Amino acid sequence: MALQQRVVLLAFDALDPETVRAQAAAGRLPTFRAVLETSASCTVRNPIGLFVGSLWSSFFTALTPVRTGFHCWEEIVGGTYTWRLTTADIAGTPFWETLSEQGKRVAILDVPHTRAGTPVNGVQLSEWGCHDRHFGLRSFPAEWSEEIIDDVGIHPILSVDPFAEREWAPDDYVHRAAAHRTLDEERMLRDGLTTGVERKLRLSTGVLTREPWDLFISVFGESHAVGHQLWHLHDRRHPRFDAARRATVGDPVDDVYGRLDQALADHLALIDDDTTLLVLLSHGMGAHNDGTHLLPEMLRRLDAAYKKTLHRSRRGRGLSRIWSGLPASLRHAFSPALAWVVRRALRFRPQGDARDGETEDERRHQAFFLSPNNFVIGGVRLNMAGRESEGIVQPGQPAADVCRRLEADFLGMVNVATGTPVVRRVERSDAHYDRASLDALPDLFLEWNQDHPIETVWSPRVGVIHGRYQHWRTGDHRPDGLLLARGPGISQATAPSSIDIIDLAPSIAARLGVCLDDIDGRPAAWLASATP
Repeated sequence: MALQQRVVLLAFDALDPETVRAQAAAGRLPTFRAVLETSASCTVRNPIGLFVGSLWSSFFTALTPVRTGFHCWEEIVGGTYTWRLTTADIAGTPFWETLSEQGKRVAILDVPHTRAGTPVNGVQLSEWGCHDRHFGLRSFPAEWSEEIIDDVGIHPILSVDPFAEREWAPDDYVHRAAAHRTLDEERMLRDGLTTGVERKLRLSTGVLTREPWDLFISVFGESHAVGHQLWHLHDRRHPRFDAARRATVGDPVDDVYGRLDQALADHLALIDDDTTLLVLLSHGMGAHNDGTHLLPEMLRRLDAAYKKTLHRSRRGRGLSRIWSGLPASLRHAFSPALAWVVRRALRFRPQGDARDGETEDERRHQAFFLSPNNFVIGGVRLNMAGRESEGIVQPGQPAADVCRRLEADFLGMVNVATGTPVVRRVERSDAHYDRASLDALPDLFLEWNQDHPIETVWSPRVGVIHGRYQHWRTGDHRPDGLLLARGPGISQATAPSSIDIIDLAPSIAARLGVCLDDIDGRPAAWLASATP
């Protein structure tokens, strides 16, 4: 007789897999350590180049970002030069709605970028404890959100002003009066996040024990918030790390991760061996080292250089001729020495300050411009004839030539502070996605070298560009996630090394006996099968 399948998915938004493994090995996260040792595990491959904004929508729709129509909180409207905030109107059907239509009982709590309200066979809650806010706190049934507030309260950080629509994360502004938080504000943020974990735990376990749901999903957002806001108190290599401040506040990342470990333990105590358990660490976190704040100036300089209107000093032109004449292997070997020469020159004659941002008129007249893509992966969009209203770059081979030229120039940029490359890799988005004619995606992805801060850049093409990173976020994302799975028919030996995020929903649905239609993902056999 077949078992009646149940799936419990506990997700920890941007809980860094590398940090969890290290802390588990050190004995600081005993529950995660036990789950790591006893579960099948595999890397979760998130959407290439677009993972920061699109992984959750790709998770719950099983569609690529091209089809969901959402990849960032802002965009240049496809076919135009107009910047706008996006509204998270995501195309596609959350897979639990299909399960619900097939008679499955579902309970869905705080999946980012969702908007509860559509009737389901069960309950749904959105934006009570999410890092990302769009629509305000919503629930199905509608009155349930008020009952939750009466029972456990609001999240002290992530659901402040709970019913307001916002286009930014609450943790960006709560307990922050100036550009950067004071010591007391950092302590209050840490305390609010740990209190939030306790309230979410009470809410989540209460729903879990209400009935034997066919599908239960609960997402914790505190790991996302603490990583963005307080990574500098965790990472001793961070340029803003302050030992005295750390001694006073402690390590907020360790504190929040420790509370989440206990939350996992409390959920596991309520799950039997016949229940399929999935633990998802959605994507990673590390120091906020990228060059996106310099990208508009980089593109202005490159556009001027290609049009031969970029003005350089005699010294700069001479250094550029020497550098460009060296073979690539020698340029790599001599990069640290070059960086020393540039640093020394800048001591006596600072130059190259980047002008922040772009105007719509600049985008209209440049051959390429910044395409919003959060911060971790730089985005470049060609001003394409036949696509943009006043396009410059001809499609086909001319566009390919521009992309190759940009790739060579970005890979040739040097971080003056370290002598290391500014960009690790440049990739065309159409190598990974079937583009739509007027989508808002970048044409090129720039993978920044995140090993060090990027504030002063030199290349033979653009000269020196300097601009300090001054944003309050001190941590930002790393691409891959981690899935831990155990339950009937799941074997550590047969789990693959990786799984695509768009394959999770069809695998869960198949495990519950439901097939999802018109999606990009496919069921993974090792996870979809429920044979005990």
